Amino acid sequence: MAADPTPDLGHGLVLVRGSAAASARWVRRGLTAVRVAPLPGWTGVCLAEDRALSAAPYDIGLEVLAARAVPTRQRPAIGLFVIDGCAVVTVQERGWRLHQRWLVWEPGTGVRRTPDLPVLPSRLLVDVAGARRRVDPREVADHFSDASGEPLEVLAGLMRLLGLPGEELLRDGADDSHERIDPSPRSVAAFDALVAEDAAHRAELEQ
Repeated sequence: MAADPTPDLGHGLVLVRGSAAASARWVRRGLTAVRVAPLPGWTGVCLAEDRALSAAPYDIGLEVLAARAVPTRQRPAIGLFVIDGCAVVTVQERGWRLHQRWLVWEPGTGVRRTPDLPVLPSRLLVDVAGARRRVDPREVADHFSDASGEPLEVLAGLMRLLGLPGEELLRDGADDSHERIDPSPRSVAAFDALVAEDAAHRAELEQ
């Protein structure tokens, strides 16, 4: 088996609608350095650095990218990640109101209950992928009902089932041929200031 060429970056991909140029403007307002890749019907966004530029503990690139809100013009969006040994799928629906849904699959367990995260139904995943005419939601549910296998292969199998592009980006990341976009220092500073203010406020209340 070939060695993973990007072990330090992990495995994560966000598929968004809209042009790569529009996506570039959005990711520049974030916290992570990414690469942007035009794909059929989608734009793929994946990490260029494993660490976000924000202060710890909010500096884990994959977690920051997974939780990043996608603007209306780039939705719907589908995120696929391997985080803490689990396959994680996120969906942000089209519409003015942002509502992110999550599916977490763990080896040996299958789909894991996540009370703090809104559940991602199979039907919604099929609809957002544009696969309603080809894929029955029960096929997606069956795919995740198997608790065997590795998280990356579970995600890759889902992409093939739904006909989503970008499996190679999920597996290997994006090389230098894809545009790299670094976050705006102003965005990072604003986030860090907000986190510090919130921490100080909580400390005050605890006293």
